[in-house]
Amino acid sequence: MKPGHSVLALLLSAAAFALYVYPVAGRANGEIHYGEPVDVGRGTIRAYLALDAAAKPVELGILMTAGAFEGLPAGHSTTGRCFDLNGNGRIDDSGECEGDYEYALALPSAAASRGDLPFQWIAVDWNGQGHAPPGIYDLPHFDFHFYIDDQSAVRAIKTGSCGIFIDCDDFKRATRPVPARYVDARHVNVDAAVGAMGNHLIDSTSREFAKPPRKFTHTWIFGAYDGRITFYEPMITREFFMTRPNMCAAIKQPSAWQIGGYYPTRYCIRYHPRADKYTVSLEGLEYRKAE
Repeated sequence: MKPGHSVLALLLSAAAFALYVYPVAGRANGEIHYGEPVDVGRGTIRAYLALDAAAKPVELGILMTAGAFEGLPAGHSTTGRCFDLNGNGRIDDSGECEGDYEYALALPSAAASRGDLPFQWIAVDWNGQGHAPPGIYDLPHFDFHFYIDDQSAVRAIKTGSCGIFIDCDDFKRATRPVPARYVDARHVNVDAAVGAMGNHLIDSTSREFAKPPRKFTHTWIFGAYDGRITFYEPMITREFFMTRPNMCAAIKQPSAWQIGGYYPTRYCIRYHPRADKYTVSLEGLEYRKAE
């Protein structure tokens, strides 16, 4: 021990280091619970739940080490969300696959056991060449799906030749309109339904759809299937992460919710320099009754 350093000082220093290793914005007076890490690129990602001192959920998110942005696949996946479009009995190339690499994250046990969080698991999808529509979302980016439906229901959405590699009957179910009170009116159906995922209701007021359009950096999407909201999704480019952001954006709110629980009012993207880690989080959680 160096002269002048007390045991208490060392303990306080260790506690501060722990906060920087597992950074979540200002939750020192509550608890932070973590799910199991998953390897991505040269790093790891994991889900977390932050509670305040009264055990109220205040933040649900994903913690990403800096290495998770390095060594990522540059091309399309040829194993996920694929369908034999030409009927030759095999998957020939990326033209028969959506092309994303999916990493499934279990929520911390403290989240799964609460009963007041509508979200059941998270899928992080890396798109090394982006995806449709061309000229808008064809930049390397991550899709962060916070699923309300459980994994078995999502996996049961079959791949096929309609929409974006989705079974034609499931496409009809995926694009069934969500009752107006359950989704902000500016989020519109563009038939972007995907196998083993669901439909995507795009924010028509996002910067990438402005006139003239601005470059896609991050945006918010509501997922739907069979007339229900089934996932919440921030979509963020790798390039934007590399700017080391510290920002939040408001989520356009519906007037009613189909399932009761804590829902976010904003999403945040943060770089934590002392830890060299990033977080993508749902914040401003408020309890909503089912209507």
